[in-house]
Amino acid sequence: MGIFRSRSLRRSVTTVIAMGFLVAGLLGAGPATAASQPTPYIDGVPYVGSEMRRQYNYDYWGCRNPDGSGDAITLEWLRNGQPLPAERQGETLRVLPEDQGSRISLRVYPLTPGEPGCPTGSQLSEETKAIKASSRAMGWTGRGNFEPLARTHDGRLILYPRTYTYYKGMCEGPCPVYFGSWDEPRQVGAGWNMFNIVFSPGDFDGDGFNDLLARNASGQLFLYPGDGDGGWLPTRQVGAGWNVFDSILGPGDFNGDGTNDVLARNAAGDLFLYPGNGNGGWLAPSKVGWGWQVMNKIIPGGDMNGDGTVEIFGRDHSGGLQLYSADGQGGWGAQAFIGGGWNDFQDVAGLGSYAHQKYNNLAAVNGNGDLVLYSTGAMTTGLYGPQGPVGSGWNVFRELL
Repeated sequence: MGIFRSRSLRRSVTTVIAMGFLVAGLLGAGPATAASQPTPYIDGVPYVGSEMRRQYNYDYWGCRNPDGSGDAITLEWLRNGQPLPAERQGETLRVLPEDQGSRISLRVYPLTPGEPGCPTGSQLSEETKAIKASSRAMGWTGRGNFEPLARTHDGRLILYPRTYTYYKGMCEGPCPVYFGSWDEPRQVGAGWNMFNIVFSPGDFDGDGFNDLLARNASGQLFLYPGDGDGGWLPTRQVGAGWNVFDSILGPGDFNGDGTNDVLARNAAGDLFLYPGNGNGGWLAPSKVGWGWQVMNKIIPGGDMNGDGTVEIFGRDHSGGLQLYSADGQGGWGAQAFIGGGWNDFQDVAGLGSYAHQKYNNLAAVNGNGDLVLYSTGAMTTGLYGPQGPVGSGWNVFRELL
């Protein structure tokens, strides 16, 4: 298909997916000594709805509990440099709406300072970037998970929840492991074929849960607030006259203010940014592009490479895929041609990170109905893939949301 790929990476990633778990730790230089003061690192993404934990790097492996189990350390989570309340302390931290705009850090204390292998004092991680509103990557059940939502041709919405469990000790040494499994799919809506465009902007009304926006043939735009458990709260109209656009999508936070936005293209190919105000309404729109009529599909990828800004993909009428990186200030950064053959897919969508990491995937339904994945990792100019398949029979759906 002409898509950039790494065969060795593809084999290794596919193997890990097939096993059902992914290792998130990074090997360090070895056990700590009493004289060393290792820097802790946070594993997680700076979005409402995500789960943060200490990234395991083996620095504290020599500092053991008396019974030999686990690291003899305790964790303290901080927001803007101040400890969070006791009820929010623990092995993991769930990021809440009240954290939006702030920065999270992690302090590690040895339980037995100066003991063999234990640091002599506390260590502080770097702060995260400012916490943003929940993005599409955080899923639909309030757990920060990769959770596809699909619309059938007869207008039903089917949710595929996914559970990730965090283990230690499933491999040699203390390495942490994510084990992912599909929950039972369930129908979460009917009658959605009354809308000609349906998409997720992430959390649009500021309650911490992801939402849907839907446009009908009259050009009315409706907000369907998510309830955080795969269902919906009462809907309301949030716009009119949107039938001037032939493509509307939710890129996430496009302008860098921490709230989620909408991009809309008219028939002339002009692209407009409609910034969300974080409370279910709008700030002043602006034109952010032209010439987009050459694309037959515009695909929001979310944050694909972990740099804090979002990526947009455009598929042209011949099947070529272009990558457009946002600059985080309402404009554009790097652009790259990814490859051809993308018209072979029935649908392509950005649904989050299947590996429960900071790098989002593109999910694509191929001609056999398989759900396959593409990722950039830390790259800015290419894609690895296809990875998987991670599902089959997905050609029964009209689109992925």
